Amino acid sequence: MQLKLSAALSAALLLFSFNIHSDDHMSSNPVFVPVEIQQCKFANNKDMDDFLKLIPAWNDLLDEYSQFPYSGWTVTPHYRSGSTVSFDFAWLGVSDSWENFGSIYDAWFVDGSDLAKKFDKIRTCETQTIFGSQAIRPAKTRSETGVMLVSNCTLKEGTTPVELAMADSKWNEYLDSIDSEGGIYRWFPGPGAEVDAEYTFKNVLTNSSMTEWGKSSEIYVNGGGIPVQMQIYGDMLDCDAPRMYQTSNMRDVRN
Repeated sequence: MQLKLSAALSAALLLFSFNIHSDDHMSSNPVFVPVEIQQCKFANNKDMDDFLKLIPAWNDLLDEYSQFPYSGWTVTPHYRSGSTVSFDFAWLGVSDSWENFGSIYDAWFVDGSDLAKKFDKIRTCETQTIFGSQAIRPAKTRSETGVMLVSNCTLKEGTTPVELAMADSKWNEYLDSIDSEGGIYRWFPGPGAEVDAEYTFKNVLTNSSMTEWGKSSEIYVNGGGIPVQMQIYGDMLDCDAPRMYQTSNMRDVRN
């Protein structure tokens, strides 16, 4: 099965596929991995406990196809507005390559149909989207639960990928200097995204706990982080207010 990318994602990946030779924070060949998001509502008076009861069987099935790595998390809205977030929870799935992502779905279509019917009795997921994820700063700490903040960002006209990458490198150097543990990722919209999406990418910040997030926020808000970020990025990006989510890992086979 050939996994076809949307025109928007293809254009984004082409735009950001450039060669840079500098420090470790600036990749000579940016890598984009598939991330899927399913926004779901519980059905038939079910809840998260009912959903979690099916996860062991789901893991057993994926163990049979471990040659196609796939990791998954539940994502629960925390700080948000009712006008922007209307789902009960989301599913976040990640593969290490587009081929493996397609292969694990082929396996699911063949051998997971009975389990899929059980999931369908618990939740409905009308919004399902694939993104191309670029790691700007991989998280240094992994945990079973965590915090994720998501903003929609637009690259200002006239800003080049090289300029943005150079700014990312400087921001990473600053984050190194304050021992930041969190991760930074950019999700470029692909299949399933809104046809009238007005953002370039979703800016995703991750932390292993609310404590880690609070520590980073204290430095950013009261320790000089805001002016440093403004000096580095200037007006390259226009981002909206972030939404905060709590994440819980269901399967992690990442290297």
